[in-house]
Amino acid sequence: MKNDVYHLVTVTDGKADTTAIVNTFSEMASGRLKSDIRLLNYYHEVPVSYGATIKAVDKDSIELAVHEHQALILKNDNSTLIKSRHFYKELGVHCYAAYVNVPKKTVILHNFAYAQIRAERREAVRVRVHGGQAVKFSYRDVNIEGTMVDISGNGISIHSDLVPPTEVDQSGLLFFSLMGTPLAIPGVFVRAITGGNNGQTCVFQMKPDRISDSVIGRYIYQRQIEIIQELRDGLVTE
Repeated sequence: MKNDVYHLVTVTDGKADTTAIVNTFSEMASGRLKSDIRLLNYYHEVPVSYGATIKAVDKDSIELAVHEHQALILKNDNSTLIKSRHFYKELGVHCYAAYVNVPKKTVILHNFAYAQIRAERREAVRVRVHGGQAVKFSYRDVNIEGTMVDISGNGISIHSDLVPPTEVDQSGLLFFSLMGTPLAIPGVFVRAITGGNNGQTCVFQMKPDRISDSVIGRYIYQRQIEIIQELRDGLVTE
């Protein structure tokens, strides 16, 4: 998972935090605490989150029965986030997969650490875009042109090989097409992220009107369906 999804948090120290996390799992496994574990991953920016059942707790690992979609994601990502109201100040927990059996829907997780889940603060669902969809941001006589990376109802990021100097909060218009519909949406330049010799990723806020919002909403819904279908088909290839 990318670091814009979560960041690790140290409460006491690494060893003490791991012990506290495993003790919480043990309390849930014994029934002294109500088990409310949910796993969370992001696939093409779409959240995939299902409940899980504790099968066994070792001194530094847990065995879980999980949903098949989560098992597929874990097979690919090799890590996940765990959510429970019983964790310290309701932080999440990041961990790695030591074992994943997709047919048996069983995983063994270890290397636990507290984590703040940044992605949950997003105001809208964001999906990754494939196919080199062209986008242009224009203001005055300046154009930033590239291909769409991802999109939400209120934001978009594009990859561009050449980004002219642009001030943060610069307003302009974003031009692109979705589902065969050409759109021109007011936007604001937020930042550009340098990718070495591979150009830059530019992030924009958008203010779509009712029609544009409907088109974007339908596209995001369609992408979510496609992504979940990939999971169902076992085609986790990233």
